[in-house]
Amino acid sequence: MPYYLLLSRSITHAQRMSRALERAGVTARFFRPPMGLTDRGCSYAVRIADGYLPTALERLRAEGLLPMRIFYAGSDGSFSEVTM
Repeated sequence: MPYYLLLSRSITHAQRMSRALERAGVTARFFRPPMGLTDRGCSYAVRIADGYLPTALERLRAEGLLPMRIFYAGSDGSFSEVTM
């Protein structure tokens, strides 16, 4: 099932992003990102379902919590970076 990963700079940032999205009705779970998506050791990712990206970005922008990078995970398991 396709989904989006929103990369954050720290666990605190990921937790704040996740809470803001949950308040907006978007299910969002944070975890360590897959190897190869980031070169920063302290990065975390927030996973949201396909179809919620516009809502998520609008909410995160309003909260001042934009992600560092965004990746789309296709149904074949490949990742492609999304430009904001």
